[in-house]
Amino acid sequence: MRAALLGVAIALAATEASAQCSGGSACPPCRSCRVAPASGANPSVTEMSALFDRIAAGPMAYGSLGWDFAGRNTVGAGGGWCSGSGRRDTVAVTFPCVLLKAIYLTESSWRQFCTTNETVISFDCGYGIAQVTSGMRRGETSAYDANRVASSAAYNVSVGAAILTDKWRASPCVGDNDPQVVEDWYFATWGYNGFSTRNNPNNPMFAADRREFRTPGLASAQVRGNYPYQELVWGYAHYPLSAAHYAGVALAYPARGEICASCGRPTASISRPAGSHRGTCPTAAPMDAGVAPMDVPVPRDNGVPIDNGVRPDNGIAPDNGIAPDTGALDVAVTATDRPGDLGVDAVAVDVGASADAGDEPLREADEGCGCGVAGSGRGGGPWIAALAALATASSWRRGRRPGPRSAARRSRG
Repeated sequence: MRAALLGVAIALAATEASAQCSGGSACPPCRSCRVAPASGANPSVTEMSALFDRIAAGPMAYGSLGWDFAGRNTVGAGGGWCSGSGRRDTVAVTFPCVLLKAIYLTESSWRQFCTTNETVISFDCGYGIAQVTSGMRRGETSAYDANRVASSAAYNVSVGAAILTDKWRASPCVGDNDPQVVEDWYFATWGYNGFSTRNNPNNPMFAADRREFRTPGLASAQVRGNYPYQELVWGYAHYPLSAAHYAGVALAYPARGEICASCGRPTASISRPAGSHRGTCPTAAPMDAGVAPMDVPVPRDNGVPIDNGVRPDNGIAPDNGIAPDTGALDVAVTATDRPGDLGVDAVAVDVGASADAGDEPLREADEGCGCGVAGSGRGGGPWIAALAALATASSWRRGRRPGPRSAARRSRG
């Protein structure tokens, strides 16, 4: 029995040690990552909203404000990338403004710095507004400037946008693959948090009849763990924290029946849902009348889905600044596939869109920030310590001094 307890404690302790900072939160920041927290203050909501508009124009437009994507500033667009026929264009990287704004509300509530004026750094070395983890652990390198990821809100968001672009390149197509249509980024948004079954909308852990995340007045719709990551983003797009952040847009949802039932990485292209939006800034205009409900069958787009589930790139050399995606979540997830880290304020519960806050300062996320307690919900937390203590006490009673323990260090891909 004692041996069994000790084995369980050691196994769970290894899981607990997989985080860069165990038991800490994004505020105060983790200090076991590649670069130390920088000092600074958050821009106002109005200033941040304008910054997102500039980053959404892409690296060819914003210049030295952010990272240049190491020259990889074009993407494939058009149905020809998804099938054997149709338009097959190469266009400058741009983003729908509401998409970036909603993703980074989901990730950090637009906070680059804690109230202590130090960079937000989560336990798994997610930095700032975009929660950039790739290349930000000790011993890692990147093509982008890691110090600016920590110190500059604009630069941080631009690196996050580059990572999102790589997810676009690595995903099947939605519709005719137009980067200015918000809903065409559905798979790329899934991948931003991690190509995992945890983010599959058909995962049975999610209620099949769930209402949209952040639907006002519905308690279950305020619980982030009730949704895959991309539906959190869609919910924030519709219901921002305040009218000062941006005008909410009721994005359309793809038909779940077109998406693989249990895959971690989407395997085939899907049709664009009715009521999709073209992402002009600062608002996104509907492309046609009406908005499709979350799960209404939509006729398939013409053309044959790609065979391997990966959109072909346009011949540009790979970027060595972003680690290749391994299909795993961007945070530790146990074998039981419990919810992973859904952003800096994952434990925060709100009640839908608030009133117009004007040019307000950014609020501090709730204590713990949802990504700080490495054992919370997936690593075991306090009962690991209890098991370990029991096993240790047993070995002392039997006259054996416990041997030294070593912590396993995890490196995410």
